[in-house]
Amino acid sequence: MTDTTTTIPRDENLALVVVIYGLYIGSLLGIAPAALVGVVMAHVARATAGPIAAGHYRFQVRTFWIGLAAWIASAIAIFWGTLLSFILIGIPFLIVAMVSVGAIWLWALIRSAAGLVWAAQGSDCPRPDSLIL
Repeated sequence: MTDTTTTIPRDENLALVVVIYGLYIGSLLGIAPAALVGVVMAHVARATAGPIAAGHYRFQVRTFWIGLAAWIASAIAIFWGTLLSFILIGIPFLIVAMVSVGAIWLWALIRSAAGLVWAAQGSDCPRPDSLIL
């Protein structure tokens, strides 16, 4: 009888995972193209990653795409809120949209920082498919 259990290697290289989290944080601090570079790196590296790194890559890819979709929705809301503010009906809509941009930024920063801490500790991402942490 053969043993089919697999063990998670504790010496798995997480350097690229840390670099990608750094790129995400850099993009949130003003270097916008860094996130695009990071998500491409995560997509490419995910195919050959070990079990720990694969969870981090999934978490990073989801952070990028969910954040981008939320940002696009907020940008559309800001556009319409700006247009409608000329007749005063769009001002509350514009305020909510602006607050949502800040909330998306904070959400992405918290996810990236938490992932960076997990990767620096050498642990896996506890729930890579969650929306929060």
